[in-house]
Amino acid sequence: MQTPHQDAFDKCEALIEAIIGKISGLNQSRRKFMIHLFLLFMGLRGRFNFLNMARYGTYNEQSYRNNFSNDFDFLQVNKELITQSCSAHKIIAFDPSYIPKSGKHTEHLSWFWSGTSGKAMKGLEIGGLAVIDIENNTAMSLEAIQTPSAKELRQTGKSMVDHYAGVIIQRKEILQELSDYLAVDGYFAKESFVIPILENTSLHIISKLRTDANLWYPYQGEHTGKRGRPKSYTEKVAVKNIDKTLITLCYQDDDTRVYEGIVYSKMLGRNIKIAYLERWKDGSYSGEYVILFSTDLHLAGSLIYLYYKSRYQIEFLFRDAKQHCGLTHCQARDEKKLYFHFNASLTTVSLAKAIYYLPLPKGQRQGFSMSTVKTLYLNKIIAERIFANLELDMNQQKIQSVYQDALFYGSIRSRAA
Repeated sequence: MQTPHQDAFDKCEALIEAIIGKISGLNQSRRKFMIHLFLLFMGLRGRFNFLNMARYGTYNEQSYRNNFSNDFDFLQVNKELITQSCSAHKIIAFDPSYIPKSGKHTEHLSWFWSGTSGKAMKGLEIGGLAVIDIENNTAMSLEAIQTPSAKELRQTGKSMVDHYAGVIIQRKEILQELSDYLAVDGYFAKESFVIPILENTSLHIISKLRTDANLWYPYQGEHTGKRGRPKSYTEKVAVKNIDKTLITLCYQDDDTRVYEGIVYSKMLGRNIKIAYLERWKDGSYSGEYVILFSTDLHLAGSLIYLYYKSRYQIEFLFRDAKQHCGLTHCQARDEKKLYFHFNASLTTVSLAKAIYYLPLPKGQRQGFSMSTVKTLYLNKIIAERIFANLELDMNQQKIQSVYQDALFYGSIRSRAA
């Protein structure tokens, strides 16, 4: 990642001020705290708990605790950030992520699937909503919503999938303003998720079907007008050896060929557009295939493939927040503080991208590095504390030169020098 110019620090603070300034209901004290917190999260070293925040920040431990208990509209803040920073070519992505958490009294503590461990583990789970900027191939956080425990869901008569669908439907107004498409992994290719979304929002689903999906070729003839349900389909699709005369090649490269076509899904009870992917190796078909689909019958198969592939950027968003912004470090146990912490962590990554990655011309980008951003801001925190305590005159050229060197110590620029 290209090392940012010094004025990027000022631009970052100005961007945060501008975004937060659009949120109603915040007093001056709350605005000041949020600006401070996002800048602190960019440079905080070690555990992201209240004690460590007090060590590196300018508030005491209890002040951080109190502020984490107050409401803050992260969804609206992130929508504003995305509107200002991202291209017009966007999709929505939703994906749960496991958060390790010990103890017995944390709200919504339960057993959740951990993709890293490949099994269910005790802890917490967040349902992450993000925007995928297709043009820039990166994910920007919208909101993280904590998943209730299995016991809590049983008491309400809902399944986990019901909860996930509800998260989308409850936020449909903002989501529909940002995109027409919601991309989710194959776990969500279920009637109980897809149909409620289609019936309650204007979003189209993009996902992956099982390799043994029950698909049929739609009936193309005229209906007889006789009593009874009209004929919807004819013969079953042989998904392992699909008839290439009934689908169309729409994209290919050295490793992949993508065919598109409209088929009838018995699971969903409707026609869908599929993107049938064949994996090729050394010029020959490997026998491996993937079936992607969209509920939008007019969406090109090549875009179904691109959108589903781009969905994976949300995993990099989670990774950066976990490795560099303390997503898994929250020591609080109540839901409000947990919600605040999860979203502050993810929003910090998005802010870093908006300042240090998205403004760069594509030809100058070397990949987004949250690690480099964190180094810069940690140096800034330490340097400002030291120089302030020494009461040095920052207007002197030599002092300013030493300060600039301190800011970039350990960054990519210093290693390249």
